[in-house]
Amino acid sequence: MSRTPAENIAPTLLIPQGTRIEVDAQGQLSISAPGNLVVQNSGKYGTLESVKGSIRIDRGVEVEAVTIRCADTCYVQGFLTAWKVSARSLHLEDSARAHVVLQETQRLEIGRNARLVGNFSSEREMLGLFARFAQQVRSLPFLPEKKSAPAAGLLAKLDETIDLLPASKPAANLPEPLLFAMVLLEREAEHHHPPSSRRPIEELVKLLREQDLETLRHTWRLLFSRIAEPREHARRARELVEGHYAEVELTP
Repeated sequence: MSRTPAENIAPTLLIPQGTRIEVDAQGQLSISAPGNLVVQNSGKYGTLESVKGSIRIDRGVEVEAVTIRCADTCYVQGFLTAWKVSARSLHLEDSARAHVVLQETQRLEIGRNARLVGNFSSEREMLGLFARFAQQVRSLPFLPEKKSAPAAGLLAKLDETIDLLPASKPAANLPEPLLFAMVLLEREAEHHHPPSSRRPIEELVKLLREQDLETLRHTWRLLFSRIAEPREHARRARELVEGHYAEVELTP
């Protein structure tokens, strides 16, 4: 069968059964493919996902995505900017460039001339670093007029996080879960509470500021239990404190 001139010029797009193509609330395109996904055209995405295979970004292609997720390997031959990459492995070929904030992979392979920027293993690790260098992060020359919509949202979130971070150096020496628990409790203390709830919040903040971790270890359950109708900040702070001491008890 002979082909029409249009068929000889234009490539064929195949959309396998089970593929999901959606547009999120921010107007970003998201693609979830059942098998391997190859990106041959530059663009901005919300999520790129390969449920059972790998994702490849071809040479010369520039991809910006909030989330890259695949069961096997994320191959980068071109340029990738992503908030999070979740994959078995991340492979950057020789000419590849990748800016990845959070990298959740078991293996990382970087070519001789490739470059990877970012590479935090978790949000907790990233915020812990910001806690130690909050003053330096504040001084970065962000240019609002040049921000893309996703970048503007990220920088706004970052600025809000920095506002929560304690300025005092001694506090920054706390273990990261306790550091952020203190920040959350300080924010919780700004809300109106009856005296019976305010006192345990203030006592928790005091123990954390003074780094009296031994007293905190024996009293945190009682103090948190005395906070009537705790808000989200207090609930999250309790989870952080509980997780810290659970980890301490498991450490030989």
